[in-house]
Amino acid sequence: MRFLQVHLLLGVTSALVIQSVPWKVPCPRQCVCQIKPWYSPRSVYKEAPTVDCNDLLLSRLPDSLPAETQTLRLQSNLISSLDQTELQGLANLTELDLSQNSFTSARHLRITGMPGLLCLHLEENQFRHLPEAAFSGFPGLQELYLNHNQLRNISPGAFTGLDNLLRLHLNSNRLCAVDRRWFHALPHLEVLMIGDNPVEVIQDLNFKPLGSLRSLVLAGMGLRELSEWAFEGLASLESVSFYDNRLTKVPKKALQKVSGLKFLDLNKNPIQLCFNPRLSYVHPQAFQRLSSMESLMLNSNALSALHRQTIRSLPGLQEISLHTNPIRCDCLIRWVGAEDDRPVRFIEPQSTFCSEPPELKARRVKEVSFREMANSCLPLIAPGTFPSHARVRLVKACQGGPSSSLKEEECPGQEQLEKPSICPPVPTAGECHLDTQQSQKQNSAKDCSSVDNASSTSDNFQNIQPQSC
Repeated sequence: MRFLQVHLLLGVTSALVIQSVPWKVPCPRQCVCQIKPWYSPRSVYKEAPTVDCNDLLLSRLPDSLPAETQTLRLQSNLISSLDQTELQGLANLTELDLSQNSFTSARHLRITGMPGLLCLHLEENQFRHLPEAAFSGFPGLQELYLNHNQLRNISPGAFTGLDNLLRLHLNSNRLCAVDRRWFHALPHLEVLMIGDNPVEVIQDLNFKPLGSLRSLVLAGMGLRELSEWAFEGLASLESVSFYDNRLTKVPKKALQKVSGLKFLDLNKNPIQLCFNPRLSYVHPQAFQRLSSMESLMLNSNALSALHRQTIRSLPGLQEISLHTNPIRCDCLIRWVGAEDDRPVRFIEPQSTFCSEPPELKARRVKEVSFREMANSCLPLIAPGTFPSHARVRLVKACQGGPSSSLKEEECPGQEQLEKPSICPPVPTAGECHLDTQQSQKQNSAKDCSSVDNASSTSDNFQNIQPQSC
């Protein structure tokens, strides 16, 4: 949430400042020299003298670059190496863009001393390996782009000398594992983007050296599981994205290690119940201890409900994304319209629809009143209603398609009615049928009722809807 507000603020601010004005200096042939707005990695605004030499098929840097140049753009050229002598005299250079060029090795970046450079773009080249101290010539660097290369291997000390680095972009490479030794040289790193690498498992303590990290992007990695201690040491972490992975359950234990989390993205993950792949579930305590979380992204999954307790366990929650889920608008989702609960904003409310029950299908969730949802709930009845000598039979039918599974168990007495083992506390569209059979000493009449234990709103009550026999 905070990051979104900052970006919006920057957008508004940039609209109030100059976009670009001519910079009247001798400019290299075919390049464009202008004064342009520029933000440092710390979001400090400047009006920077800029030389733009993009898309010129250059194989080396142009001659006679103005000495006052602060931003040098060389994107989409054919440059494969760079020497210190080519940047001689550019003492004010703060940003160098060499993206979409022909670099294959960091050793071809022969820079021995540019302490003033803050931002280096090397994305979309052909790097395959980073050697030890690959960027030691840039001790002042705050942002490094290495995304969309072909990196398969990074030496443990590749980032030695980058003590001031704040943002590191390693996404969209071919890394198969994360090595925490990479991060020992990055004590001030705040943003790490390492998604779109074929990493299936995050191991214990992978990110432990990154005590200053605030944002971690693990999107599109094919992650299948997350170690309980994967986030150990990330005391400052506020935002994490698991977008488009293969997680089949919420990594609850790992998330409990980052109590300051404010933004969590679980979009496009097959979070499923183990016994029925058509049903999806978030445990009511899945996000316990994440009291600072402000945004929760759960859209594009297969969730039929989100328990009120899940929302109440997140006192700082401001917005939630649930669109493109088969939401059942009944007891478990009626926190949306409850007057006694704090409001939580829906992201894309126009795309968040009820799938069930039939009378509410295709209605927008936010437009369904608390009363309408309550009408779909089963009435409450205290467990003491049934005499102690009654024998209770509970049957759970979990709807998962044409061939629903059926479980049944005989539960003598009231204790089993309160906590029936055959009806797991899963907020799905399952049904439980309860039959009461009096003992031989009592009337042999039989009542038939339907129970939805998953929708129980209290430990002391069951939801029961009488039916005729």
